[in-house]
Amino acid sequence: MTPRLRPMRIAVLATVAVVAGVAAWALLVLLDARSVDVLTASWLAVPPTLPVGLLVVAVGLAVAVRAWRQRVSGHPDARPLEPLSAARAVAAAKASGAVGAVVGGAYLGYAAYLVPDAHSELRTSRLVGCAAVVVCSVLVVAAAVALERVLRLPDDDEDDPSGADRR
Repeated sequence: MTPRLRPMRIAVLATVAVVAGVAAWALLVLLDARSVDVLTASWLAVPPTLPVGLLVVAVGLAVAVRAWRQRVSGHPDARPLEPLSAARAVAAAKASGAVGAVVGGAYLGYAAYLVPDAHSELRTSRLVGCAAVVVCSVLVVAAAVALERVLRLPDDDEDDPSGADRR
């Protein structure tokens, strides 16, 4: 019985994002209830480098998707396909997808906390920062899922004429 690496499911990534969002929102509500001034807390400021970093990761994954698609399709200009490199790319895609879902969900929860009273300039600027992080996180998740799909192997069941599961 060999362990199998299962592909990422969009529903699981969405669930992870929702759980992270609810947890972030609940933490902020709890801090606010304990009289912590959430808006002036410097550790809750949205770092301007976060969406930029996520965008760089998303672009890197998108470039990897294009390169691996050429390798898999046997394009004459592509480098040869190396199984260990493909496995590393799949691991990077799975990790990036999970991190993108958690970060995007957490900042979506932060945005949900900020929306009801978004009349102040500080709340509005943090809301814009949260939106940028969420959009870039979605791009990371999309690129990670695309990379994993490009590197997917055909099912082992195609070789088994009986269709029996060999687990």
